[in-house]
Amino acid sequence: MESQNVPKVGELVIANVSKISKFGAYCRLPEYNDLEVFLPIREVSSGWIKNIREHIHEGQKLVCSVTFYDKDKGTIDISLKRVSPGHSKEKIRSYNLERRLMALFQQAIKMTKEQANKETLVNSALAEFGTYTNLVQNATDNTPEFAASKLPKKVKDAILKVLETNKKQKRYLVAYVATIYTYNTLSGVSELKDLMKSIKNLGVDIKYVGAPKYRLLSEGEDYNEAEEKIKKVEELVKEKLKKGVFEIEKEKLRKENEDILSTIGA
Repeated sequence: MESQNVPKVGELVIANVSKISKFGAYCRLPEYNDLEVFLPIREVSSGWIKNIREHIHEGQKLVCSVTFYDKDKGTIDISLKRVSPGHSKEKIRSYNLERRLMALFQQAIKMTKEQANKETLVNSALAEFGTYTNLVQNATDNTPEFAASKLPKKVKDAILKVLETNKKQKRYLVAYVATIYTYNTLSGVSELKDLMKSIKNLGVDIKYVGAPKYRLLSEGEDYNEAEEKIKKVEELVKEKLKKGVFEIEKEKLRKENEDILSTIGA
């Protein structure tokens, strides 16, 4: 991710909403060193939008498509409405996987005490393999490309050791889609923010999907531990959400990139 500077038109990107205006929203792209881009209000949703804040909010993570790039001005426009739910889910999955594999690569660098050369090693790895996902796939399959890589042998050995360690420490994931809505018109926003923070404190990852849907992701050493965290979330929401709606439905996780995921213990 660090090796890329500007996204291409048509590319799907992760966009964090940083500021909302009357005409759209300014977002930051974490895959491109928090590059600022603009999401025009007409590209938020199909049809007429009366209040943009009914569709998106500050701090929200979106999956958008790059629609325009002015090289001279350095401005980039993105679109939310042009991304299908399926493509959005796949992008988030691949983004999260890439981040996890990046952390494992950095762990391998730390093991070899090569932190002083971290930037050089990162640039070298991405120049050769393009992504951390591709790097790990080659390492897992012990391909000729990995064997011939210019990465120092001790770093490659450390990568294999880290992958083996994480494989032994397998974690189990469960996912739910929750509908959370408050009738509190005075302090509803603050109430929901506090609720989201409390859920994360229980060790459950919560992501905004689209009003009023949220995705809950829990993991544990076995499925019972993962499910127990979800039960605690249910109890928490019922306690804190005084006036509102709360419904929850289990989501079936797809087994994608099974070889890589099993290697890192996902």
